[in-house]
Amino acid sequence: MAPPAARDLITARLRLSPLAPTDAGDMRALWNNREVRRYLWDDRIMPEGTVRALIDDSTAFFQRYGSGFYSVRSRSAPEAIIGFCGTRPFEETEETELLYGLHPDYWSRGLGTEAARAVLEHVIERCGFERIIAATDTPNQRSVKVLQRLGMFFDRRQNHHGLDTVFYSIRADDFTGLKKHG
Repeated sequence: MAPPAARDLITARLRLSPLAPTDAGDMRALWNNREVRRYLWDDRIMPEGTVRALIDDSTAFFQRYGSGFYSVRSRSAPEAIIGFCGTRPFEETEETELLYGLHPDYWSRGLGTEAARAVLEHVIERCGFERIIAATDTPNQRSVKVLQRLGMFFDRRQNHHGLDTVFYSIRADDFTGLKKHG
């Protein structure tokens, strides 16, 4: 069965669009924002080539599985990318990871949860993913709260790439059950 075609995801306040090569400059600025990269890329500066490679990898993931990274824009001001959200293969495993980040000007408004919920709904209901994981540095309690609001379950805490990291996950049945009862 072919994966669903890449398409925009629309929420009450957001438009999520599959990342495109033309988004590289905006994504580089976002991913290199000091507050964003602090927990996202292990605080590394993302050079242009790395940003372009991540976008290319996302495009390939969309072609193979119907999901990848999305730019996040406010529906009330659609000209500016305010964040990103999506899925990718988790390192050298068969698992799929949920990843997200918003510009600090948009924190504490529920937008990260809204974007991540839309992505989870898409990958579970349209793409047929059975389980999604997410990892965050333990001190990043904002991200932990997003994962909990999404209904993801705590899996483990471990040293990952030299950082104290917590892992969460959700199975398709659990997500679908949450939608029906919540």
